[in-house]
Amino acid sequence: MRTHAMVFAIGTVVASSVAASEAELSRDILQKDGWTAYDVPLISSAGAPCCYARDKRRQCVLDGNNWIIGTDSDDPHTKTDRTLTVYMHVEHGAVDKVRGFGSSCVVEDASRARRIEHVAPADSIAFLARLAQAPGKRDMLDESLTTLSMHDDPATVPTLSRLADATHPSKVREQALFWLAQNGGVEGAHVIEMATTDADDKLREQAVFDLSETKAVDGYAIIHRVAQTDRAPHVRSQALFWMAQMNDKRAKADIFAAIEHDDSDEVREQAVFALSQLKDQQADAALIDVVRGNYPRKAKEQALFWLGQSGSDAAMKFLDDVLTHQAATARP
Repeated sequence: MRTHAMVFAIGTVVASSVAASEAELSRDILQKDGWTAYDVPLISSAGAPCCYARDKRRQCVLDGNNWIIGTDSDDPHTKTDRTLTVYMHVEHGAVDKVRGFGSSCVVEDASRARRIEHVAPADSIAFLARLAQAPGKRDMLDESLTTLSMHDDPATVPTLSRLADATHPSKVREQALFWLAQNGGVEGAHVIEMATTDADDKLREQAVFDLSETKAVDGYAIIHRVAQTDRAPHVRSQALFWMAQMNDKRAKADIFAAIEHDDSDEVREQAVFALSQLKDQQADAALIDVVRGNYPRKAKEQALFWLGQSGSDAAMKFLDDVLTHQAATARP
């Protein structure tokens, strides 16, 4: 009993300390309007975040909006950037913009930012989590969680996991799950897997997409389970779509099984569309197999439609053969 009481007491002290430190960081950031900046460790999975336009890296402008923040796996800085610079803009005593860039990223007007030194990553994470939950613009939610997810700190994944739970609004949960897929590793992927059984259909649909993005676990296997068992036809349909997008060897056979066994017309129709999305020239062959096989008439009609949309030589030849055969059959 004394041991448990001591553990609880230590946990309380640590939580109080983090809260106090986060409050100090908040005070330092909000004390003056304008841009502030500080450095924290950058997680390796985030690469070297910088500004891109037309797929090319460019220098960032803090107040600019004609770029996206991204990373390029071919960028040599991806392996060397280990520092994330967090920029926050304060207007009338409140943060209204958040940016996060790798140390190799050139920020044109960085000198405008008031620097804060020796910021603990856990304090930054706590402050960004609070910003993400504050009522206001959707941009603030996106910017805060994007930047939070790039912190290389033990608090990152637990914080995103907490924001993904059912006590938070759907928009917060969806964004938290997305960033768990990008930067949360195996632990983050397990949180997303649990979300595939959530009561909210839209959240389960989001979780399916997120699992298609993660590299930490066999996301395909989990998505396939959703495609077989989810109670909502549109969630099963989305699962089939993302299975096709993942370029997995298992996809073709599993999608054909859905056409054969799922009792929903919506799901079967989406399954045929999923076949049309297969990579490496598999799509046309798969659609032709649907037309020739023992499948429902509506599935065959959908397959013919997507073959027509394909426009490939193989698809056109098959359609010509079908039309020629029909014409021959129709002659007296």
